Amino acid sequence: MPDITFLLFLVWLAAFVLAIWALRVAQIFARRALHMQHQTLCTQTPAVAVILPIKGVDEDTAANVAMLLDQDYPKYRLIFAVESPDDPAADLLARIAAEQPAGKITIIVAGLAQDRGQKVHNQLAGVGATTAADEILAFMDADAKPAPDWIHVLISPLTYGPQVGAATGYRFYVPTTPHGANAVASVINAIVAALFGPFRRTFAWGGSMALRRADFFRLGLHEAWQHALSDDFVLSHCVRVGGSARIHFMPRCLVASQANFSWPSLREFAVRQYRITRICAPLAWLTAVSGAGIYLFSLAYALVMSIWSLGTGAANWWQLALMFIALYSLSAARGYYLMLGGAGLLPAHAPAIKRLRWWYTLGFPAVQAFNFLALVQSAVGRRITWRGVEYTLVNRTTTVVHRKN
Repeated sequence: MPDITFLLFLVWLAAFVLAIWALRVAQIFARRALHMQHQTLCTQTPAVAVILPIKGVDEDTAANVAMLLDQDYPKYRLIFAVESPDDPAADLLARIAAEQPAGKITIIVAGLAQDRGQKVHNQLAGVGATTAADEILAFMDADAKPAPDWIHVLISPLTYGPQVGAATGYRFYVPTTPHGANAVASVINAIVAALFGPFRRTFAWGGSMALRRADFFRLGLHEAWQHALSDDFVLSHCVRVGGSARIHFMPRCLVASQANFSWPSLREFAVRQYRITRICAPLAWLTAVSGAGIYLFSLAYALVMSIWSLGTGAANWWQLALMFIALYSLSAARGYYLMLGGAGLLPAHAPAIKRLRWWYTLGFPAVQAFNFLALVQSAVGRRITWRGVEYTLVNRTTTVVHRKN
Protein backbone atom coordinates (compact mmCIF):
# COMPACT_ATOMS: atom_id res chain seq x y z
CA MET A 1 0.00 0.00 0.00
CA PRO A 2 1.46 3.42 -0.92
CA ASP A 3 2.78 5.58 1.90
CA ILE A 4 0.17 8.23 2.79
CA THR A 5 2.92 10.82 3.18
CA PHE A 6 4.11 10.14 -0.35
CA LEU A 7 0.56 10.42 -1.71
CA LEU A 8 0.08 13.74 0.07
CA PHE A 9 3.34 14.97 -1.41
CA LEU A 10 2.15 13.98 -4.89
CA VAL A 11 -1.07 15.95 -4.35
CA TRP A 12 0.88 19.00 -3.24
CA LEU A 13 3.26 18.60 -6.18
CA ALA A 14 0.27 18.49 -8.54
CA ALA A 15 -1.08 21.66 -6.92
CA PHE A 16 2.32 23.34 -7.31
CA VAL A 17 2.54 22.42 -11.01
CA LEU A 18 -1.04 23.59 -11.60
CA ALA A 19 -0.27 26.85 -9.80
CA ILE A 20 2.75 27.49 -12.04
CA TRP A 21 0.67 26.71 -15.14
CA ALA A 22 -2.15 29.00 -13.94
CA LEU A 23 0.34 31.78 -13.25
CA ARG A 24 1.70 31.42 -16.76
CA VAL A 25 -1.83 31.61 -18.20
CA ALA A 26 -2.48 34.80 -16.21
CA GLN A 27 0.81 36.31 -17.44
CA ILE A 28 -0.15 35.58 -21.04
CA PHE A 29 -3.57 37.15 -20.41
CA ALA A 30 -1.96 40.34 -19.08
CA ARG A 31 0.59 40.47 -21.89
CA ARG A 32 -2.06 39.84 -24.53
CA ALA A 33 -4.04 42.74 -23.11
CA LEU A 34 -1.22 45.12 -23.96
CA HIS A 35 -0.49 43.53 -27.33
CA MET A 36 -4.08 43.45 -28.54
CA GLN A 37 -4.62 47.16 -27.95
CA HIS A 38 -2.38 47.83 -30.95
CA GLN A 39 -3.68 45.04 -33.20
CA THR A 40 -4.50 46.07 -36.78
CA LEU A 41 -8.09 45.25 -37.72
CA CYS A 42 -9.25 43.77 -41.01
CA THR A 43 -10.18 46.10 -43.85
CA GLN A 44 -13.19 44.02 -44.88
CA THR A 45 -16.53 45.20 -43.51
CA PRO A 46 -19.25 42.59 -44.15
CA ALA A 47 -22.80 43.50 -43.15
CA VAL A 48 -23.54 42.59 -39.54
CA ALA A 49 -26.82 41.98 -37.73
CA VAL A 50 -26.38 42.40 -33.96
CA ILE A 51 -29.00 40.39 -32.09
CA LEU A 52 -29.76 41.29 -28.48
CA PRO A 53 -32.27 39.40 -26.33
CA ILE A 54 -33.51 41.82 -23.70
CA LYS A 55 -35.86 41.74 -20.72
CA GLY A 56 -36.65 44.70 -18.53
CA VAL A 57 -34.91 48.03 -18.14
CA ASP A 58 -32.28 49.09 -15.67
CA GLU A 59 -30.47 52.37 -15.18
CA ASP A 60 -27.83 51.53 -17.81
CA THR A 61 -30.02 50.11 -20.58
CA ALA A 62 -30.40 53.35 -22.53
CA ALA A 63 -26.68 54.09 -22.23
CA ASN A 64 -25.76 50.59 -23.42
CA VAL A 65 -28.02 50.94 -26.46
CA ALA A 66 -26.40 54.32 -27.19
CA MET A 67 -22.97 52.63 -27.15
CA LEU A 68 -24.20 50.13 -29.73
CA LEU A 69 -25.58 52.89 -31.92
CA ASP A 70 -22.21 54.65 -31.74
CA GLN A 71 -20.18 51.76 -33.13
CA ASP A 72 -17.30 52.64 -35.45
CA TYR A 73 -18.47 50.25 -38.17
CA PRO A 74 -20.13 51.16 -41.49
CA LYS A 75 -22.62 48.34 -42.09
CA TYR A 76 -24.62 47.01 -39.17
CA ARG A 77 -28.09 47.00 -37.69
CA LEU A 78 -29.52 46.11 -34.29
CA ILE A 79 -32.22 43.51 -33.72
CA PHE A 80 -33.73 43.53 -30.23
CA ALA A 81 -35.88 40.57 -29.20
CA VAL A 82 -38.26 41.01 -26.26
CA GLU A 83 -40.51 38.44 -24.66
CA SER A 84 -43.65 40.56 -24.59
CA PRO A 85 -44.88 43.89 -25.98
CA ASP A 86 -45.63 44.82 -22.37
CA ASP A 87 -41.96 44.57 -21.44
CA PRO A 88 -40.67 48.05 -20.38
CA ALA A 89 -37.74 47.50 -22.74
CA ALA A 90 -40.13 47.51 -25.72
CA ASP A 91 -41.28 51.07 -25.01
CA LEU A 92 -37.74 52.32 -24.44
CA LEU A 93 -36.47 50.71 -27.64
CA ALA A 94 -39.41 52.04 -29.65
CA ARG A 95 -38.60 55.59 -28.56
CA ILE A 96 -34.92 55.15 -29.43
CA ALA A 97 -35.75 53.52 -32.79
CA ALA A 98 -37.98 56.44 -33.75
CA GLU A 99 -34.93 58.72 -33.61
CA GLN A 100 -32.81 56.47 -35.85
CA PRO A 101 -32.75 55.93 -39.62
CA ALA A 102 -35.26 53.38 -40.90
CA GLY A 103 -33.95 49.83 -40.53
CA LYS A 104 -31.25 50.70 -38.00
CA ILE A 105 -33.20 49.13 -35.13
CA THR A 106 -35.65 46.24 -35.43
CA ILE A 107 -37.76 45.16 -32.45
CA ILE A 108 -39.08 41.59 -32.40
CA VAL A 109 -41.65 40.23 -29.94
CA ALA A 110 -40.64 36.60 -29.45
CA GLY A 111 -43.40 35.48 -27.08
CA LEU A 112 -43.05 33.00 -24.23
CA ALA A 113 -40.65 30.08 -24.62
CA GLN A 114 -42.34 26.71 -24.17
CA ASP A 115 -39.56 24.16 -24.61
CA ARG A 116 -36.29 26.10 -24.59
CA GLY A 117 -34.56 28.88 -22.69
CA GLN A 118 -36.19 32.28 -23.04
CA LYS A 119 -32.88 33.83 -24.09
CA VAL A 120 -32.39 31.24 -26.85
CA HIS A 121 -36.03 31.69 -27.84
CA ASN A 122 -35.49 35.43 -28.25
CA GLN A 123 -32.25 34.87 -30.15
CA LEU A 124 -33.96 32.51 -32.61
CA ALA A 125 -36.65 35.13 -33.16
CA GLY A 126 -33.90 37.64 -33.86
CA VAL A 127 -32.22 35.31 -36.34
CA GLY A 128 -35.58 34.87 -38.03
CA ALA A 129 -35.62 38.61 -38.71
CA THR A 130 -32.33 38.47 -40.64
CA THR A 131 -31.82 37.93 -44.36
CA ALA A 132 -29.00 36.74 -46.58
CA ALA A 133 -27.89 40.35 -46.77
CA ASP A 134 -26.79 40.05 -43.14
CA GLU A 135 -23.50 38.26 -43.71
CA ILE A 136 -22.52 38.06 -40.03
CA LEU A 137 -24.66 37.36 -36.96
CA ALA A 138 -23.34 38.92 -33.77
CA PHE A 139 -24.92 38.18 -30.40
CA MET A 140 -24.62 40.39 -27.35
CA ASP A 141 -26.12 40.71 -23.89
CA ALA A 142 -28.11 43.88 -23.41
CA ASP A 143 -26.37 44.69 -20.11
CA ALA A 144 -22.85 44.69 -21.61
CA LYS A 145 -20.95 47.89 -22.31
CA PRO A 146 -19.21 47.58 -25.70
CA ALA A 147 -16.26 49.67 -26.79
CA PRO A 148 -16.75 51.80 -29.95
CA ASP A 149 -14.85 49.25 -32.05
CA TRP A 150 -16.57 46.17 -30.58
CA ILE A 151 -18.24 45.04 -33.82
CA HIS A 152 -15.15 45.60 -35.96
CA VAL A 153 -12.88 43.73 -33.53
CA LEU A 154 -15.30 40.85 -32.98
CA ILE A 155 -15.95 40.05 -36.64
CA SER A 156 -12.33 40.44 -37.77
CA PRO A 157 -11.38 36.74 -37.25
CA LEU A 158 -14.29 35.69 -39.47
CA THR A 159 -12.54 37.38 -42.41
CA TYR A 160 -9.41 35.25 -41.95
CA GLY A 161 -10.99 32.29 -43.73
CA PRO A 162 -13.20 29.21 -43.17
CA GLN A 163 -10.79 27.84 -40.55
CA VAL A 164 -12.39 30.28 -38.07
CA GLY A 165 -15.97 29.20 -37.41
CA ALA A 166 -16.86 31.70 -34.70
CA ALA A 167 -15.38 34.61 -32.79
CA THR A 168 -15.95 35.45 -29.15
CA GLY A 169 -15.22 37.93 -26.45
CA TYR A 170 -15.98 37.62 -22.77
CA ARG A 171 -17.10 39.74 -19.83
CA PHE A 172 -15.19 41.27 -16.96
CA TYR A 173 -17.10 42.14 -13.80
CA VAL A 174 -16.55 45.66 -12.51
CA PRO A 175 -18.01 46.26 -9.01
CA THR A 176 -20.69 48.92 -8.60
CA THR A 177 -20.21 48.92 -4.81
CA PRO A 178 -17.34 47.79 -2.53
CA HIS A 179 -19.35 44.76 -1.34
CA GLY A 180 -17.14 41.67 -0.96
CA ALA A 181 -19.45 39.60 -3.16
CA ASN A 182 -18.74 41.93 -6.09
CA ALA A 183 -15.00 41.54 -5.57
CA VAL A 184 -15.27 37.75 -5.45
CA ALA A 185 -17.38 37.75 -8.63
CA SER A 186 -14.75 39.87 -10.39
CA VAL A 187 -11.87 37.56 -9.43
CA ILE A 188 -13.70 34.33 -10.31
CA ASN A 189 -14.74 35.80 -13.65
CA ALA A 190 -11.16 36.90 -14.35
CA ILE A 191 -9.95 33.34 -13.72
CA VAL A 192 -12.29 32.13 -16.46
CA ALA A 193 -11.45 35.01 -18.80
CA ALA A 194 -7.75 34.14 -18.73
CA LEU A 195 -8.52 30.58 -19.86
CA PHE A 196 -9.89 31.80 -23.18
CA GLY A 197 -7.31 31.73 -25.90
CA PRO A 198 -5.87 28.54 -27.44
CA PHE A 199 -8.38 27.25 -29.95
CA ARG A 200 -8.58 23.74 -28.54
CA ARG A 201 -10.13 24.88 -25.26
CA THR A 202 -11.94 28.10 -26.13
CA PHE A 203 -15.70 28.27 -25.71
CA ALA A 204 -17.90 30.94 -27.19
CA TRP A 205 -19.59 33.32 -24.76
CA GLY A 206 -23.16 34.30 -25.56
CA GLY A 207 -22.78 37.90 -24.44
CA SER A 208 -20.26 38.67 -27.18
CA MET A 209 -19.99 36.18 -30.05
CA ALA A 210 -20.32 36.13 -33.82
CA LEU A 211 -20.40 33.73 -36.76
CA ARG A 212 -21.32 33.81 -40.43
CA ARG A 213 -25.05 33.60 -41.03
CA ALA A 214 -24.50 30.85 -43.61
CA ASP A 215 -22.58 28.81 -41.02
CA PHE A 216 -25.36 29.27 -38.46
CA PHE A 217 -27.61 27.16 -40.67
CA ARG A 218 -24.94 24.94 -42.25
CA LEU A 219 -23.69 23.76 -38.85
CA GLY A 220 -27.21 22.92 -37.71
CA LEU A 221 -27.22 25.54 -34.99
CA HIS A 222 -30.77 26.58 -35.79
CA GLU A 223 -31.95 23.02 -35.09
CA ALA A 224 -29.66 22.53 -32.06
CA TRP A 225 -31.08 25.65 -30.37
CA GLN A 226 -34.70 24.52 -30.74
CA HIS A 227 -34.83 22.89 -27.29
CA ALA A 228 -31.65 24.26 -25.69
CA LEU A 229 -31.07 26.47 -22.68
CA SER A 230 -27.47 27.47 -23.29
CA ASP A 231 -26.80 29.37 -26.48
CA ASP A 232 -23.02 29.49 -26.22
CA PHE A 233 -22.23 25.93 -25.16
CA VAL A 234 -24.40 24.60 -27.97
CA LEU A 235 -22.81 26.96 -30.49
CA SER A 236 -19.34 25.87 -29.35
CA HIS A 237 -20.27 22.22 -29.76
CA CYS A 238 -21.74 22.75 -33.24
CA VAL A 239 -18.66 24.62 -34.45
CA ARG A 240 -16.33 21.90 -33.17
CA VAL A 241 -18.23 18.91 -34.55
CA GLY A 242 -19.03 20.69 -37.79
CA GLY A 243 -15.50 20.29 -39.13
CA SER A 244 -12.08 21.72 -38.44
CA ALA A 245 -13.34 25.25 -37.72
CA ARG A 246 -12.04 27.03 -34.65
CA ILE A 247 -13.44 29.51 -32.15
CA HIS A 248 -11.26 32.60 -32.06
CA PHE A 249 -11.05 34.62 -28.83
CA MET A 250 -10.64 38.39 -29.21
CA PRO A 251 -9.38 39.89 -25.92
CA ARG A 252 -10.30 43.38 -27.11
CA CYS A 253 -13.93 42.24 -27.10
CA LEU A 254 -13.83 41.88 -23.34
CA VAL A 255 -16.88 43.85 -22.22
CA ALA A 256 -17.44 45.42 -18.83
CA SER A 257 -20.40 44.08 -16.86
CA GLN A 258 -21.57 45.64 -13.65
CA ALA A 259 -21.19 43.43 -10.59
CA ASN A 260 -23.96 44.22 -8.12
CA PHE A 261 -24.23 41.06 -6.04
CA SER A 262 -25.07 40.12 -2.48
CA TRP A 263 -23.60 36.91 -1.07
CA PRO A 264 -26.88 34.95 -1.64
CA SER A 265 -27.33 36.29 -5.19
CA LEU A 266 -23.70 35.53 -6.07
CA ARG A 267 -24.02 31.99 -4.75
CA GLU A 268 -27.22 31.48 -6.76
CA PHE A 269 -25.61 32.91 -9.90
CA ALA A 270 -22.42 30.84 -9.57
CA VAL A 271 -24.25 27.58 -8.85
CA ARG A 272 -26.57 28.15 -11.81
CA GLN A 273 -23.69 28.84 -14.18
CA TYR A 274 -21.71 25.83 -12.96
CA ARG A 275 -24.75 23.56 -13.14
CA ILE A 276 -25.25 24.56 -16.77
CA THR A 277 -21.54 23.91 -17.38
CA ARG A 278 -21.71 20.47 -15.72
CA ILE A 279 -24.52 19.38 -18.02
CA CYS A 280 -23.35 21.06 -21.24
CA ALA A 281 -19.56 20.71 -20.83
CA PRO A 282 -18.89 18.08 -18.13
CA LEU A 283 -15.14 17.86 -18.76
CA ALA A 284 -14.73 21.61 -18.25
CA TRP A 285 -16.75 21.41 -15.02
CA LEU A 286 -14.75 18.44 -13.73
CA THR A 287 -11.49 20.23 -14.51
CA ALA A 288 -12.65 23.28 -12.54
CA VAL A 289 -13.69 21.21 -9.52
CA SER A 290 -10.47 19.20 -9.50
CA GLY A 291 -8.22 22.24 -9.88
CA ALA A 292 -9.88 24.26 -7.13
CA GLY A 293 -10.08 21.23 -4.82
CA ILE A 294 -6.42 20.26 -5.21
CA TYR A 295 -5.29 23.85 -4.66
CA LEU A 296 -7.36 24.40 -1.50
CA PHE A 297 -6.55 21.01 0.01
CA SER A 298 -2.82 21.43 -0.57
CA LEU A 299 -2.78 24.98 0.79
CA ALA A 300 -4.78 24.05 3.90
CA TYR A 301 -2.78 20.89 4.53
CA ALA A 302 0.56 22.72 4.34
CA LEU A 303 -0.66 25.46 6.69
CA VAL A 304 -2.28 23.19 9.27
CA MET A 305 0.52 20.65 9.32
CA SER A 306 3.24 23.30 9.57
CA ILE A 307 1.52 24.80 12.61
CA TRP A 308 0.95 21.37 14.14
CA SER A 309 4.57 20.32 13.49
CA LEU A 310 5.88 23.52 15.01
CA GLY A 311 3.74 22.98 18.09
CA THR A 312 4.97 19.40 18.56
CA GLY A 313 8.59 20.28 17.91
CA ALA A 314 8.84 18.32 14.67
CA ALA A 315 11.87 19.18 12.58
CA ASN A 316 10.05 19.40 9.25
CA TRP A 317 7.73 22.27 10.18
CA TRP A 318 9.71 24.74 8.10
CA GLN A 319 9.44 22.55 5.00
CA LEU A 320 5.66 22.54 5.30
CA ALA A 321 5.68 26.29 5.91
CA LEU A 322 7.71 26.81 2.74
CA MET A 323 5.21 24.69 0.82
CA PHE A 324 2.40 26.93 2.05
CA ILE A 325 4.29 30.14 1.27
CA ALA A 326 5.23 28.93 -2.22
CA LEU A 327 1.67 27.96 -3.14
CA TYR A 328 0.19 31.12 -1.63
CA SER A 329 2.74 33.31 -3.43
CA LEU A 330 2.03 31.69 -6.80
CA SER A 331 -1.71 32.26 -6.43
CA ALA A 332 -1.16 35.87 -5.31
CA ALA A 333 1.02 36.50 -8.36
CA ARG A 334 -1.62 34.87 -10.56
CA GLY A 335 -4.29 37.17 -9.17
CA TYR A 336 -2.08 40.20 -9.71
CA TYR A 337 -1.65 39.40 -13.40
CA LEU A 338 -5.36 38.74 -13.80
CA MET A 339 -6.04 42.18 -12.38
CA LEU A 340 -3.51 43.76 -14.74
CA GLY A 341 -5.08 42.01 -17.72
CA GLY A 342 -8.57 43.25 -16.91
CA ALA A 343 -7.36 46.78 -16.23
CA GLY A 344 -5.35 46.79 -19.46
CA LEU A 345 -8.24 45.66 -21.62
CA LEU A 346 -10.75 47.96 -19.93
CA PRO A 347 -8.79 51.16 -19.27
CA ALA A 348 -11.93 53.15 -18.52
CA HIS A 349 -12.62 50.79 -15.61
CA ALA A 350 -9.00 50.27 -14.53
CA PRO A 351 -9.31 52.30 -11.28
CA ALA A 352 -12.32 50.25 -10.12
CA ILE A 353 -10.58 46.98 -10.99
CA LYS A 354 -7.32 47.95 -9.29
CA ARG A 355 -9.18 48.84 -6.11
CA LEU A 356 -9.72 45.09 -5.77
CA ARG A 357 -5.97 44.35 -5.66
CA TRP A 358 -6.10 42.80 -2.19
CA TRP A 359 -8.90 40.44 -3.23
CA TYR A 360 -6.96 39.49 -6.36
CA THR A 361 -3.75 38.78 -4.43
CA LEU A 362 -3.96 38.13 -0.69
CA GLY A 363 -7.62 37.16 -0.86
CA PHE A 364 -7.20 34.66 -3.69
CA PRO A 365 -7.55 31.54 -1.43
CA ALA A 366 -10.81 32.88 0.02
CA VAL A 367 -12.13 33.50 -3.48
CA GLN A 368 -11.23 29.96 -4.52
CA ALA A 369 -12.94 28.59 -1.39
CA PHE A 370 -16.19 30.31 -2.37
CA ASN A 371 -15.72 29.14 -5.94
CA PHE A 372 -15.14 25.53 -4.85
CA LEU A 373 -18.25 25.48 -2.64
CA ALA A 374 -20.34 26.73 -5.57
CA LEU A 375 -18.84 24.06 -7.83
CA VAL A 376 -19.60 21.33 -5.29
CA GLN A 377 -23.18 22.54 -4.85
CA SER A 378 -23.65 22.47 -8.62
CA ALA A 379 -22.71 18.78 -8.68
CA VAL A 380 -26.30 17.68 -8.05
CA GLY A 381 -29.58 18.65 -9.63
CA ARG A 382 -30.66 19.72 -13.10
CA ARG A 383 -33.13 22.47 -12.26
CA ILE A 384 -32.23 26.15 -12.37
CA THR A 385 -34.09 29.45 -12.12
CA TRP A 386 -33.14 32.09 -14.66
CA ARG A 387 -34.84 35.50 -14.74
CA GLY A 388 -37.84 34.20 -12.85
CA VAL A 389 -38.40 31.08 -15.00
CA GLU A 390 -37.57 27.56 -13.85
CA TYR A 391 -35.91 25.09 -16.21
CA THR A 392 -34.81 21.49 -16.06
CA LEU A 393 -31.76 20.72 -18.19
CA VAL A 394 -32.12 17.21 -19.58
CA ASN A 395 -28.95 17.52 -21.66
CA ARG A 396 -27.14 20.08 -23.82
CA THR A 397 -29.96 20.36 -26.36
CA THR A 398 -33.07 19.39 -24.37
CA THR A 399 -34.79 21.66 -21.83
CA VAL A 400 -38.06 21.46 -19.89
CA VAL A 401 -39.67 24.82 -19.07
CA HIS A 402 -41.69 25.12 -15.86
CA ARG A 403 -44.08 28.04 -15.84
CA LYS A 404 -46.57 28.87 -13.12
CA ASN A 405 -50.14 29.12 -14.35
